[in-house]
Order: sequence, then structure tokens, then C-alpha cells
Amino acid sequence: MKRVLTFLAVVIFAAACAGNKNILNTKMAKYPASKYITKIASADKKAAAKEAAAADLKAIFNGLPPYESSDIRRAGILSQVKAVEWWKDKASGKYYAVAALQRAGAQETMAPYYGPIDGKLGALKQRIETAPDKYSRLRAAMDMEPLLKQREQLDSEYKILAFDASAYEEDELYAFKAAYNKAFYDIKFNAVITGVDDEAVKTLLIDSLNSMGFYVGEGLTNYDVELQIKTGVDKYPSKTTDGLFWCTGTAVIALKDMQTQGIFATFTQYERIGASRAEEAQRRSLLAVGANSAPVIKQKLLEYVNKK
Repeated sequence: MKRVLTFLAVVIFAAACAGNKNILNTKMAKYPASKYITKIASADKKAAAKEAAAADLKAIFNGLPPYESSDIRRAGILSQVKAVEWWKDKASGKYYAVAALQRAGAQETMAPYYGPIDGKLGALKQRIETAPDKYSRLRAAMDMEPLLKQREQLDSEYKILAFDASAYEEDELYAFKAAYNKAFYDIKFNAVITGVDDEAVKTLLIDSLNSMGFYVGEGLTNYDVELQIKTGVDKYPSKTTDGLFWCTGTAVIALKDMQTQGIFATFTQYERIGASRAEEAQRRSLLAVGANSAPVIKQKLLEYVNKK
């Protein structure tokens, strides 16, 4: 008799679970993922279940850092989150609720924030396309940088709302970025590196500048800027710690405008690294020099171009 009762209890529980699943499927059919973002929560009380589902849905924005006007913008989006369905599970006695956010409505809320940014980006894109020389194009691209950053911040929110995780007016964004990237890529750097013969340093420095959009190589015959780099090292054992070696890597860097034949910027980059082997300390200090010189080189060039 006990086995029969146990069996019946299992059957009733399974039927209750199946029933709850069927209810869930029926409720969710009204809110396809292509049109809605949804969250489901349960609680002992109906109101608590609704609040929990809405809170879970709103939390999708919690991982994003605050941006300019983001509080007002997100408040406008999250005000559209509604608890749209609820039911009570007979087996457990718990209440379940579904919160939903309509993608299209939330995207419409964001659209006005793009207008001023995209208008300015469009004007700068036209400036790049009609500029008389490389440096004029680069100046326009530099003006694009903060706007593209603002655009990226908006899109981090917009992509959550888009079913395919696409950016707002993605084709237009690609056109802006293509103009921006070309303006940087058109500036050719020829790297002349002397001093400590470390291929890794050369590779890292050149790769770092390339990653910023510039065209950088060695042995070029037609280029705009000569990047003169002389590396050096100063190795010595630690006076306080046995087995520790210090190395100060140094790069003396000069930038020469091939159009005017004048050097327009010079600076020295130092990086001090400690390691258990002198060779490792040298390698790491020079790699640090290479990596940290790249953004300074970019900044020096942009400062020069602004005055040119």
C-alpha cells in the first residue's frame, strides 16, 4: 500500500510540474523573444513575484557603467518594464510572474539620443572625404573620436534591446568608422630602430601602433613620418634582495615629418622591471617600453597635426 501511495505522489507531482510547464509555455507564447525581453520569477505572494520578475529584467543594465545622460535614458527604458502575466502553481503554492520589455518601444526611446551624435559624425565623414590632404583628414578623424566613443556607449545599451545584438543604424556606423580608419591608415610610419637588438620590442611597438590604426613598417620607401627609436638597457643586481635583477629599459624616440624634413617631437620612455634572471628583466623592460611608447607617439603626432 505504501508503494502505491508513493507512486501516486510521484505521478501527481509530475503532473503538476507538467501542468506548470504548460502554463508557462502558453503565457510565454504571447511574448516571442524577437519582440520582447522577458524574465520569470516566483515568490510566495503574487505581488512579490511580479516585483521580482521586473527587478530581474531591469538588472540586465546593471553591468553597464554610467554614461552621460544614462540615468535619464535608462529610466525611460526601464519604466516600460511591466509584469504582464502571473499564475499560481497548485503543486507548490508559489506564484509565478512574467515581466516583459517590448524591444521596439525601448529602441524608440533611445533613437533621439543618436540624432545629434550621428549628425556630427556625418559632417565629419564628409570633411574627411573632401579634405585636401592627409593631415586635414586626420584632424577630422580626431574630432570623430569622442563622438564614436559616445556612439559606442549608446550601442552598449541598444545591443541589449536588439534581438540580433546589432548597433543602431549599423550600416551608417560602419561608414563612419571606415572614414575614420582610413584617415589614420593613410599616415604611413617608417620605423628606424637602433640600439639593443630585440626583435620582440620592434614587433610589439609596431603592432601597438598598427592597432591604433596607423600604417607602420620598416624599410618603407614612401612614408609620411619617420619614427626614430634608439633603445638601451641598464642592468644591475638588487642591493637588497638576493637573486633579483633590475633592468631599466630606455627608448629615445624622435618623430620626423618627411614633408618638411623637420623633427617635430622627441621624448624618452623609461621602464624599470625586476626579475630573477637579468635576461628576463631586460626583455620585460624593453617590452614595456615598446607597449607604453605607442600611445605617446600617437599623442605627439596628433598634437603636431593640430598645429600643422
